[in-house]
Amino acid sequence: MKFISQIFFYCLILSSFFPLISCTNVNHDQIMPAAQKRINETRIFEAPNQNILLKTIITTLQDQGFNIVKVNLDSNEVTAQQNSYIILSIMAYPTSIHQFAVRVNGQIFRDSNLSSTGYENINDPQFYQKEFFEPLSKSLFLQNHSF
Repeated sequence: MKFISQIFFYCLILSSFFPLISCTNVNHDQIMPAAQKRINETRIFEAPNQNILLKTIITTLQDQGFNIVKVNLDSNEVTAQQNSYIILSIMAYPTSIHQFAVRVNGQIFRDSNLSSTGYENINDPQFYQKEFFEPLSKSLFLQNHSF
């Protein structure tokens, strides 16, 4: 009988925590493992050298309507902003002699209580592909094949 009362006691305790666990306010669409986020934000490109790649990144951003906010040649980083709503930070680093990994991280302004600045990370891989990687790929193709 003591065993049954202990089981009843533990079930009562666990059931009291169940509403707390089941009612958490977590948006599962926004949770993404860091490794998957890096995969979505990174592509490998071929370029003659890193300077040409950085110049092409800058011109691609300008063609897409972004204003260049900061260029750091020491860390090969470019920061750009579009209409005060989207901020992109791009880093390029060599993976081999003529290959470079380009990683872009975006934030979009949403007037919400989710962040103190109002900016939220962009987690949509289609955004990065359509808004940055495809135009950059076209620009690099033209750069590499210009005479």
